[in-house]
Amino acid sequence: MLMKRGILAGLAMLAAASCANGEASPPPGPGGGDGGGGSDTGVGVDGSPSGDGSTCDGPCDTDHDGVPDTTDKCPGTPQGAKVNKVGCADSQLTAKVESTFPPYGLTWTPGGDLGRAGGLTWTYTGIQRADLFHIWWIVGDDPAYPYGVSLDGPIDVPGEHWQYSATDSDLPNGKLVFTNTTGILLADSSTRPLSGRLTMNIVDDTNAPIAFADVATLGVTAQDGKYGAEIKGTAFKVTALIEVEDTITNTWTPYLDYYDAATTVDTGDAGPDGGGNTYVSYGGSFYDK
Repeated sequence: MLMKRGILAGLAMLAAASCANGEASPPPGPGGGDGGGGSDTGVGVDGSPSGDGSTCDGPCDTDHDGVPDTTDKCPGTPQGAKVNKVGCADSQLTAKVESTFPPYGLTWTPGGDLGRAGGLTWTYTGIQRADLFHIWWIVGDDPAYPYGVSLDGPIDVPGEHWQYSATDSDLPNGKLVFTNTTGILLADSSTRPLSGRLTMNIVDDTNAPIAFADVATLGVTAQDGKYGAEIKGTAFKVTALIEVEDTITNTWTPYLDYYDAATTVDTGDAGPDGGGNTYVSYGGSFYDK
């Protein structure tokens, strides 16, 4: 919900492994259909037919992945591929978004402020990966909310939405930058044009940068996000700062500090909860498989 500063916590959401939900798309077997192929595929217990027409000494495991056919959600696993507890290999799964928070039993610790010097810090610790192959954090992924910053009311025009800045970003070293154009509503009812900038950095629990990448490179079909990072450990930290610049000072200033210094219709003091005409949305979603 956007109100005043409207920081959309879009907080981390993460996905249940599609295999566990039975959502993987198994290849058709010799007989087509369910991946087992009609009467050619063994799915029984002791003495039931196996895939080659013989019988099994125990529960059948047609694809030889170590998971019995009776509980295997992904028949036809490639020979030798590592599988999760329900018999699905990485290649048989599709990344899914998680709608719950916090995921994986992690602890989320916020700190700082998106519009003040030093920025906002989100720390995620204690991620329990279980048998997941991948976890991704995707930026600005909720299609229901416009991601951007505005100092003259709601984020309601396309120019106020964040746009990726290739010039300012350093994706391999965990730096992702977006820019926009907006304005500030002054006390005399005029609007002063502004440029906006969101700078994000992501590191692991040793403070080593985690590379950002576009979602196609990550192999994630996201809802709305275009960039993100793969989280390979059990903890990470994101810092973010939103600044604005006008044509008078040509200086980037944290957006709430800038608002405080301006003569605006609501006394010019953004205060701890933001000014009445400052709106910002920012967040991320978790995906996994």
